[in-house]
Amino acid sequence: MVDGILLEPSQLKGKVKGGRAGAELAGMSYIGYEIAITENSLHVYGDQCNADITDEDFRYLIVPLASIQGIELKDMNDRGRTIEIHALDDEITLHSENQTRLSENLKRVFVLLSRLLA
Repeated sequence: MVDGILLEPSQLKGKVKGGRAGAELAGMSYIGYEIAITENSLHVYGDQCNADITDEDFRYLIVPLASIQGIELKDMNDRGRTIEIHALDDEITLHSENQTRLSENLKRVFVLLSRLLA
C-alpha cells in the first residue's frame, strides 16, 4: 500500500503536504494530500477517501509536466486558495481550506509549476 510521496529528497524541486485539506484526484475526493514536483513530473498522493478503493492507481498520480495543459490559482470563498491542474488525462484540484501556511505553499507550487512549464 502506498503511504505518501515515493521520491528521494534529492529528486524534488518542491513538496507540499495538505494534511487536513481537500483534494480531487481522478474524479475521487480526498481529505489530506501530498504534492511533489520534479524536473519532469508532478506527483500527487491522496490520503483518505470516503470510497472503498481497492486500486491504488487512483490514490497516487504521476503526471508528466509535458501533459499539463494549464494551471489555475483561485481564491474560493468557502475553500480558500485552490490550484486546478488540467492535464491530458487527469484533472487535479487542491484546496487550502483557508489554512494560511498551506495557502502560501500552494501559491509557491503554482509559481514553481509556471516556471517549469514556461
